Amino acid sequence: MPEVSDGKRAAHMVPVPEDRARRVSAALEAVHAALGLAQREAEGAAVDAGRLRWAALGLVSALQGALVAALSGYETAEVDAVLDPSHPERIAPVALLLRRARSEGFLNPPERPEIGGSDQRAIERVMAVRNAAVHALPAGVPENFAADAARLAALIRHLVIEAPAFDPAPLRVVTALISDELRGVQKSLSGTPRD
Repeated sequence: MPEVSDGKRAAHMVPVPEDRARRVSAALEAVHAALGLAQREAEGAAVDAGRLRWAALGLVSALQGALVAALSGYETAEVDAVLDPSHPERIAPVALLLRRARSEGFLNPPERPEIGGSDQRAIERVMAVRNAAVHALPAGVPENFAADAARLAALIRHLVIEAPAFDPAPLRVVTALISDELRGVQKSLSGTPRD
């Protein structure tokens, strides 16, 4: 890969690993870290319900990482499958990654997630809470946040644990940690007050 003289990657290079195995590994590490954030914030919401907004940030970031891992999992997967066509140096937004993951052109059953309309709306509501947090918008957390978050967690579980498109054998440790974090997030969210 050509590099500019100051050691930075050339402008046309993507910051996403071209190597598929490295891309999957990095995505799963990001899922684990994001779920750790979601769990901490969900636990803290017992005292400060506003922290659920940051739990939403962690969950949506974890979903993005899980989608990147899934879309990078097949040996035929190209880096373009996870990039944003409008900004090719960036990972695509969750909505686009989700469309790709549901498409026959990217994943086959059982890896391809089946998402119904109510699941899609649940994901969109969690994303709206995340967007409000990131952009400091005044918005509360809906009463059904825990149920919506559980649907999002189930999708992450499907992509990473139940039907991974990647070879899980060399990634057993991180996938076990992700499974533990998913259980922790769901436990923390059950019975959490809303603002």
